[in-house]
Amino acid sequence: MRGSGRSRLFRKLESALPAILRDHTFAFFEDPFGNLPHPLLWVREEAELDPTSRLFKCWVALNEFNKKLRPALDEFDVVVVDGYGLNAVLYATAFVGDNKEDDDSATRMHHHLVKARILEQGISPPEYFITRADAGEMSTYLREVVPGISVEQCRAFIQKEERIIREYFGPGTGQNGHILESSCSFESAVEDVVAVIGRRLASASVAA
Repeated sequence: MRGSGRSRLFRKLESALPAILRDHTFAFFEDPFGNLPHPLLWVREEAELDPTSRLFKCWVALNEFNKKLRPALDEFDVVVVDGYGLNAVLYATAFVGDNKEDDDSATRMHHHLVKARILEQGISPPEYFITRADAGEMSTYLREVVPGISVEQCRAFIQKEERIIREYFGPGTGQNGHILESSCSFESAVEDVVAVIGRRLASASVAA
């Protein structure tokens, strides 16, 4: 979630994982959507788009990013990305004024595209590590990004992100999500990530 320390954790993992899992190779990629504007700073034309239209715009970036991701998956044991498909859905559905039916339609379209495009390329569903922080901490971040935003606007934005994330990993989506609570230190979070990666590597080894 925005303002919860995800990118800081990514930087920590970039230095820690190769040192902890010395027998494995790693590649690290920045957020493929890092150049998109914060949703609370959208111009009117962006806010007025249908969520599915915003999703298609994100998929242009995601499809191009996969040109780098797919070879890296063949070359390295582990590829770590600071955000992936979930980011596209969060961006597409970020406008609080959109109704739930349109949000749900965009989310379903995303999952259809994952099956039709990403799985077809032999890219397995990733392990998502979802950083969380308390509402006060994330509200502070939002007020720094968007001066003048109200408490009510912060609350509505955060609640919607939480709902979209929760539904993204619902039954039948095929997506794997791991929640890293704000009460955990970065060291504990790294330990949790290492444990999940270790199990995934072990599973891949058995399958091979």
